[in-house]
Amino acid sequence: MRPTRTILSLTLLTPLSLSLAETGNTNAPSPSTKTGVAALPTPDGALLRWYLPGDRIPGNGFVVQISGTSGEQSLPVASPQPFSAALGISQEEYKAITAIYQGAPTEDSRIQRAIFNLNVVARPGYARALGIQAALHGLTPGAYTATVYVVNGSARTRVGSAAFRTGPTPAVPAPIALKATTNFTGAQLTWTPPSSDTGLVVAYNVYRAGAAGGFTRLDPAPFFRTTGPGGDVFQDMSLNSGQTGRYQVTAVDLFGRESAPTTAVTVTATAGPVSPEITRATSGNRTVTLDWAASPDARVKTVLVLRGTTPDNLTTIATVASSNRTYVDRTVQGGVDYLYALAAADQNGQPSGRSTLTEATGRNLTPPAAPRGLKVTSGEKTLALTWAANAEPDLRGYLVYRSEGEGTAAPELLLTGLPIQVTSYTDAIPQGVQTRYHYRLVAVNTSQIGSSPSVPASAALLDTTAPPAPVLAAVSLLPGGLGLTWIQAEVPDLAGFEVIRQSGTAPATVLKALDAGNRTYLDTSAVSGVLYTYGLRSLDRAGNRSQVSAGVTASRPAATGDLHPTDLKAVLLPDKAGVRLTWAAGSAQARYAVYRLNGAAEVQVSDLLSTLSFTDPQGHADSRYVLRSVSAAGVVSEPTPVAAPGR
Repeated sequence: MRPTRTILSLTLLTPLSLSLAETGNTNAPSPSTKTGVAALPTPDGALLRWYLPGDRIPGNGFVVQISGTSGEQSLPVASPQPFSAALGISQEEYKAITAIYQGAPTEDSRIQRAIFNLNVVARPGYARALGIQAALHGLTPGAYTATVYVVNGSARTRVGSAAFRTGPTPAVPAPIALKATTNFTGAQLTWTPPSSDTGLVVAYNVYRAGAAGGFTRLDPAPFFRTTGPGGDVFQDMSLNSGQTGRYQVTAVDLFGRESAPTTAVTVTATAGPVSPEITRATSGNRTVTLDWAASPDARVKTVLVLRGTTPDNLTTIATVASSNRTYVDRTVQGGVDYLYALAAADQNGQPSGRSTLTEATGRNLTPPAAPRGLKVTSGEKTLALTWAANAEPDLRGYLVYRSEGEGTAAPELLLTGLPIQVTSYTDAIPQGVQTRYHYRLVAVNTSQIGSSPSVPASAALLDTTAPPAPVLAAVSLLPGGLGLTWIQAEVPDLAGFEVIRQSGTAPATVLKALDAGNRTYLDTSAVSGVLYTYGLRSLDRAGNRSQVSAGVTASRPAATGDLHPTDLKAVLLPDKAGVRLTWAAGSAQARYAVYRLNGAAEVQVSDLLSTLSFTDPQGHADSRYVLRSVSAAGVVSEPTPVAAPGR
């Protein structure tokens, strides 16, 4: 007869969960140890369970190879199974379970898969969705071996095998030796795993009833068994002092089946000693001092000091004698809101319920260290601040201050409002602003205590914007050369100008660099008769240069005839009356300028003269002179040879 197949419940277990020992009961599950497949006999077949290799859905499902009394047959099993109501889960759950097990596990999916792996007994429908459990029907009575293969493409990999003999399905064995004890915090249940368990029992359900009435299952359900000494232990913290509870425990097997309950045990929770109440909680510098009144209960031998940040996470931080009326907690952190309570313990050390919760906020009045390593990096539109992190564990953050001047007297602007927790800050500045800003940091702890300011750091924006070009007016012909004048738009960081001159095919060159205050320039080196083109550009303090202004052309006229004077003579006058100079005119009509030499420099001592003589009243025996002629067109001659009195 050809076997038929039905898909049963899902339980997500590892191969170790399927590792069953051989048994002498021919109707009991009998796979080989660590086979990865479990078999539960039925009158005409068996229930099979196996694990999901690699915690992922295979590409092409599974194949179950059956050999035995009925011969050899193959049974394909799809994974996942198509969704239907028969799976016993909602469509949303089906989508979730199949999505989680698609593909190789990731760090996130490993956690999700572990959660499912721990809850499979409670939700058999998950196994029906993944297709890792099958029911064999229609087999001739006898002995069989079922081998499961995972199929990925054309490759088949063995998952494991289990041997079984058809016959009555054994019931799930119940746990034994259930015991219950109580203390002031509830009931504790212990039991021994079923003596006839062949490895299929994987969890338990714990039920409680009052002195009368029906039983209700307690959480966590199912309760997974432990391997510690003394059997499994279940804590029922909801059994209040004076309340009676009746308890039963059932076993749950790999196929989601539940055993008969144990015989009920009954316990009554005892009332613990009355805990003292906190009367005051005082915050100091990284301390909280608790005061309380004595408990009226003579059974109190010690007092437990409890602390936490929520009512659910209180832990014991100290145990003191019942005669104590105060306790100083020296382990608080500044800015943390703590909850405190007291619990009384009897001579056996059994604690009672806690007292009323009391709030206190930790304070740290010690200022943090001043931030270190402040640096400012300039950008075109931002100034980026970075610094080293403080080491205080209760640091709330940093305040960033900015000023436009140096020293503590300069007014400061707080940029951050509230303390920032990062060690960087970007200050956005309008592009083009060239103010040099100064920055300081203050570290603040969670008790709002600030540090001393950091060492200041300063910077200005990177200036990459060139100033506007000056406007060059027409070049004037002056007695000493060619005169340039210009106007300049306002530039806050103007540093100066460059005069540019070009003639003929020669390249343009910078003739002169001038300070920012100049608006005129006299080119005394222009050669008569040569046509020049002049330009001008401005410079700012960052070294940015403007475009060259529009060019203006000009030249000094060539002289007609010889302008050069000759025969310059100097005579020292008596009675310190000065020095008289005379000379001979050149062939061209001109006027003359007398220069007294001060070292190598020429100091003009006369106006333009039409005569051929001049008296220098400041002249003396050591004075030396040169003479230049100036034509009507303003062309200046080269200087004459030096003349001095007595030479």
